[in-house]
Amino acid sequence: MVEWIEFSDIIGITIVIYVSVLTLNNSYLRRDIRIGIIATGIALAILYALDMFWYVGIYFLPVSEHTDFILNAITCLVYLMVPVTLSPFFIIFTLRKRTVRHNLGLALIALLSVADIVNIFRPIFFYHKDSYMYYVPWGLGMHVICYGAFVILLWDMIRSRFFDYEDVFLATFVAVTMFIGFLASWINYDLKTLWLSLGISYLLMYLALTALFNKVDVITELPNRNAYARAISHIKDNYNTIVLIDLNGLKKFNDTMGHQVGDQYIFSTARTLADAFKGMGTLYRIGGDEFILISKYTKPVLKDTIDSVLHKGKCDEKYGDFKIDFAYGIAERQRGDAVGDVVGKADKLMYEHKKISKQGR
Repeated sequence: MVEWIEFSDIIGITIVIYVSVLTLNNSYLRRDIRIGIIATGIALAILYALDMFWYVGIYFLPVSEHTDFILNAITCLVYLMVPVTLSPFFIIFTLRKRTVRHNLGLALIALLSVADIVNIFRPIFFYHKDSYMYYVPWGLGMHVICYGAFVILLWDMIRSRFFDYEDVFLATFVAVTMFIGFLASWINYDLKTLWLSLGISYLLMYLALTALFNKVDVITELPNRNAYARAISHIKDNYNTIVLIDLNGLKKFNDTMGHQVGDQYIFSTARTLADAFKGMGTLYRIGGDEFILISKYTKPVLKDTIDSVLHKGKCDEKYGDFKIDFAYGIAERQRGDAVGDVVGKADKLMYEHKKISKQGR
């Protein structure tokens, strides 16, 4: 029997390879997100390799104080990989939008990293004696801080982008899986479960991001038609009004200035509208120049908002120097209306508005 081989670590490395290969070939994910996932995978692979090296030491090194120091140093480096694993993914994912909460999570990660290095020479969290590992009372604090940092960064990631209920559900399972791993480590000294929980969480996070980016429009970064289809399939009566918006002049931009300028026009208008509707509902891009807003606000409130955007005449300058020009239709849900009925009413009103706009030119 080859007792020193840790197959749980081999499984962990297999998960890292699997996710890394999928990530490198996933064109839906942004380049910086792919870098974050790969960097996290590298740190995880180092963790699993160090853990296997720890078991080699257990089986082949004699019981002595020198061996205890070596094993303790290896364990510290393994634990150091936990904050290192968390750092690149969360830093890159929310790089464009930092919050106090996010900075707190990163500060806790930095604190853990320093403490793990200090623990090599002075037992802060754990120590080794006669080739066995023991936690000191502050060891629980390490688990609490590490899990707290993980939850803070996970929550900040969810809040920083459009996550629907399916994404939140999957992210919740990531948090639960990590919690089980930390419990196993503290209560039963079961580090195998903790390290595997990291690998499983890594896989689940990849699946969550893949699902998310499959529902995000690449030009506007708004929820796309896939997200809209999922939303209306579960919407029931959780809305009051639907607004359909169709941009004017996109073909002119595409034909005279090229599709790149046309895409910039779409982006500028979409982000200007998204800012105007902030807190009023969810805006989706459902077609080339078509958008739909699902809102709990009333028709008069939404009409005032839209008219104020049109009245400005231009997109927000931080998004681009473009004239803002679109037709819209607003329909309120009446008792007994199916969502398709309300969308149909808004669509009809939008085309009536477009026809009137063309006649006025």
